Amino acid sequence: MHYIGIDIGGTNIKIGIISKDWKIRKICKFPTGSNPMEIIIDELDSILKEFNVLGIGAGVAGLVDTEGNVIETANIPFFNNYPLGKELKNRYNVEVKIDNDANVATVAEAFFGEGRGVQNFILLTLGTGIGSGLWFNGKIAQFPMEVGHMSINYKGKSCSCGSLGCVELYASARAIKDSLTEKIENGEESYIKELYEGNFYKATSLDIYRVAMEGDPVCRAVLKEAGKALGAAIANLINLFRPEKIILTGGLSQAVNIYIETAIQEAKKRAMKTLASAVQITTSSLVDKGGVLGAVAVLRELCRE
Repeated sequence: MHYIGIDIGGTNIKIGIISKDWKIRKICKFPTGSNPMEIIIDELDSILKEFNVLGIGAGVAGLVDTEGNVIETANIPFFNNYPLGKELKNRYNVEVKIDNDANVATVAEAFFGEGRGVQNFILLTLGTGIGSGLWFNGKIAQFPMEVGHMSINYKGKSCSCGSLGCVELYASARAIKDSLTEKIENGEESYIKELYEGNFYKATSLDIYRVAMEGDPVCRAVLKEAGKALGAAIANLINLFRPEKIILTGGLSQAVNIYIETAIQEAKKRAMKTLASAVQITTSSLVDKGGVLGAVAVLRELCRE
């Protein structure tokens, strides 16, 4: 028997089949697109023809209530006010558990990753947006933890959440792409223009990181500025929660040498010295599988199989 874990992000969806003894049988990755439910249903229909499934767990980048309804998501408009739990349960007649994507990734770290044996840690998911989960006194804390919408500039850019100066406007993958695009449109020269036959709008944040590592000054500057913004947010979290660890995951966490390095330096500089010296900031080893593992871990608390 198996479980299905779904990790629904602003750019990609990952769907994994996990055995009862926690072996990953398969993980598939798809662009989120404008109609993510169609993609999810097609893949689930295919999986259920091949595997016996006890339940489906999913993490979604947004606010989720206890009934599995997605209340609000800044980066996946399709799922705003969407009864995802009910839709999946009615269609497949198995146990279903829906939670915030950062919460399920936090649970995965606690059971399988950098959070094992740690009583208090914070996870940050660095992708299209920025999410966060809090592991407090040995369990997941039921706080919204919408760190991506923590304002670090009260006179800053307008955010889709309704606030100003939110950290994900400056430190997310989308922010990095937007910042580079603005610089190139204003006449700054970057090797990134050589990619995609000159259509630099197609460049991903990891393209930008790769070109930065080759010495491109514009890409390096963009990543450093984003890292500083992330560091400011991390410093606030250190001062508020005094965690033992802060774990960084998501696709952008792979940009270690400029973006993450700058963020750690900035956080340590800005946070209160006693608190900063006691926290370890590290990257996750579960980047490609934490979301699906965590979704199944949360589900299995419900199934008790």
